[in-house]
Amino acid sequence: MKLNVLIVDDENELRKSVASILKSIEPQLEVEFIISEATNGLDAVQQSATQFFNLVLMDVRMPEMDGLTALKQIKDNDPRTFVLIMTAHSNLNDAVTAIKEGAYDYVEKPVSSDKLFEVVKKSLEAVEMVKGLTASKPIFDDDIESDIESNFKSDIVGQNSKMKDVFSLIYKLCKVETTVLIRGENGTGKELVAQAIHFNSAKKSGQFVAINCGAIPENLMESELFGHEKGSFTGAVERKIGKFQLANNGTLFLDEIGELKPEMQVKLLRVLQEKKFTPVGGNREVKTNARIIAATNRNLEKMMEDQDFREDLFYRLNVMPIFLPPLRERPDDIETLAENFLTKFSKIHGKKIESIEPNCLDIMKKYRWPGNIRELENIIERAFIVESGNKMTIHSLPDHMKQSSHDEQESEISIQVPTDSLLDFEAYKEKAEKEFIISALKANKGKINQTVAQANIPKNTLLRKIRKYNISPKDYSDN
Repeated sequence: MKLNVLIVDDENELRKSVASILKSIEPQLEVEFIISEATNGLDAVQQSATQFFNLVLMDVRMPEMDGLTALKQIKDNDPRTFVLIMTAHSNLNDAVTAIKEGAYDYVEKPVSSDKLFEVVKKSLEAVEMVKGLTASKPIFDDDIESDIESNFKSDIVGQNSKMKDVFSLIYKLCKVETTVLIRGENGTGKELVAQAIHFNSAKKSGQFVAINCGAIPENLMESELFGHEKGSFTGAVERKIGKFQLANNGTLFLDEIGELKPEMQVKLLRVLQEKKFTPVGGNREVKTNARIIAATNRNLEKMMEDQDFREDLFYRLNVMPIFLPPLRERPDDIETLAENFLTKFSKIHGKKIESIEPNCLDIMKKYRWPGNIRELENIIERAFIVESGNKMTIHSLPDHMKQSSHDEQESEISIQVPTDSLLDFEAYKEKAEKEFIISALKANKGKINQTVAQANIPKNTLLRKIRKYNISPKDYSDN
């Protein structure tokens, strides 16, 4: 791994000494340092404006521009740069001030090999974290406008008319930097859409940083988004860079935005309005130029009615919404998606499954896919474990999928051939309704929430019909 390093000090001998130490510890750190030098803060700022440095080792007290002033401007040029302060023991207050202003750490003069090794090693771990945030990059071809869906290089595919509308909107959003709100059920590919927008936009040279707002404990969310200073709270043993700072000049993807608590909604709104924030325990404001893409599977309109989601934040995020259709509304795309996953897992598992048998594909097209594309992907990977041949058959499908298909066929037969006693419309409608609910409960082993999701029926409606027809969900459970 090659890393660009800038050594900043007005003493020539110290610069040469630090450069020599860095070169000597390269084998231990398994890196190659590309070293540049600057004689003062102004020189350092000018160099950082035209070249990216992973690390800057800088003195504080220098002529023309001191290190603290240079630190702020270097971080403004690119917040991904990690600045390490070099200072004499008698001037440790300078180091403390620098860390509060955004420096990552400090090393005391005279700089020894052991001291520099430890502080640089810790810094490189943070550098690696920043580098690792870059995800796979779905890219559009130059002629995407004429043939959007066929040129979209990612797992998002589709000939369905609703998906063509999505592709067209993605293309338009790549040309602007407006805030985007992606809406859709779990597993519909919201993060892939966010990546596609980022990596085909003017922000593509910056980081794509994703955070799941529902997966972070409430008491840690502020630190995750805005970072914190060392010692700012119990357990804050070192300085932490937040997601907003990492995503500067790039894109911050706020997944499951509907899970964000009201207190954090207020703070997020302020950042969206003012383009700056303060790390936890800090006294400095940090500017951010990150593009915000949010996503949710929640009904934000209903949450606003219940006062669980702020209206002003909603309208800030909802500048340009994208609605992703569930897989059950695009059965014509299932075969193409399945074939993509077959190719993907053939490479991963070193096993070839070339096609899907027609009866198996027919069941897949009729299934309601409560888990959407993510569930389809899991089903395809399951086939690589179950199947011994080069075709995916009905035997590799899970029992609940096969049972759902069987129940649907039985329901179709009973509905298509009414007896004379059921020629009364209301009686016939009630029989069909009861049979549908029983079939749905059977397919989902009597689980109410799972039945609601798969059968696309409101929970209160399902419970009301269960009471009306005296149905016992427990009769269809595994217990």
